[in-house]
Amino acid sequence: MKAVIIDDEYWTRSSIRQLAEWERFGIGQVEEAEDGLSALQIIHSFQPDIVFTDMKMRGMDGVELLKKLSDDYPFIRKIVISGYDDFSYTKQAIQSKVDEYILKPINPEELNRALEKAVKELHIARGLYAVQPLDQVILTIMTDAKMSIARNFQELQMEAVRGKFTELEFFLTAQEPLQSGINNSLYKQFMILLEEQASRMKSDSKFVITPAARSLLVTDDTPIAKWIQVLSNSYMAVMEELVHKRRNKTRIDIDAVRHYIELSFVEPITLESIAGQFFVSKEHLSRTFKQEIGSTVMDHIITLRVEKARQLLQNPTTSIKSAAEAVGYSDLTYFHRIFKKITGLTPGQIRNDSRE
Repeated sequence: MKAVIIDDEYWTRSSIRQLAEWERFGIGQVEEAEDGLSALQIIHSFQPDIVFTDMKMRGMDGVELLKKLSDDYPFIRKIVISGYDDFSYTKQAIQSKVDEYILKPINPEELNRALEKAVKELHIARGLYAVQPLDQVILTIMTDAKMSIARNFQELQMEAVRGKFTELEFFLTAQEPLQSGINNSLYKQFMILLEEQASRMKSDSKFVITPAARSLLVTDDTPIAKWIQVLSNSYMAVMEELVHKRRNKTRIDIDAVRHYIELSFVEPITLESIAGQFFVSKEHLSRTFKQEIGSTVMDHIITLRVEKARQLLQNPTTSIKSAAEAVGYSDLTYFHRIFKKITGLTPGQIRNDSRE
């Protein structure tokens, strides 16, 4: 088995390496990373079984990393080691289904108990489902499908979501027979994605996800067409409920609009697309947003993008081009101009300051 230790403090990574009883638990390879972004690259290539992560790090912090791991690597066991006894971090760790949440300074017995628990969970999962790593082609298709479905869900594009599930059915059927456990794994991943996307839209998904979807036990023998149809119907039910709620609101909820923007500002959203999301005219949205927030919708989006880029640039390993693209800007000249207008400094100056 393999593990990755993620912490921006060298002494913490070193302590975990020295205190963990790797050989006892059958862990033969251990890698390290200083932040979430570099960790994801290592995880993608290294394919670890267990991840230790701090919560407060430069660049991508533990909260973002745990969400990403839950989405893309659901079988990785996660152990949080943090010096921040903060409820918000604990809550996120629980939501991301971590195995243990350990506070610094690290206690050797507590560390190894957590490691033992994670290893046992891995053995149980493999015994139940005998899941092997996804074939690279299937992994790529699934990742692209989840991104597409999430984007279309946020835009309430029901036919696009339905069409993507139809494509998935054709693709997976052509790959039969699939590896043991793949049906169950994929079904759970898409159900988790549905609950997360519904939560982002401020919807109580528990009340609209169909009982059939919640009670369905997907095994290797469950026909692909059956579980994908249940998924598709569940997504349609949640989206229909969201459309109904928005159309029947008597006034626009600016807090909901801000929440949507904060989750989607790196995407190519516009005033028109946001107005469409909330079934109001762009004029009404623009006027109401300016009255309540004090800035225009687009100025608000630009400010969020620049602030996120500024945070990314404080990590010396993040290039200006990467930071710009991460917040939705492909034109570097335009990014430089907007960045300086908002912050009074160039992206290069921010990077140089972070290195001093």
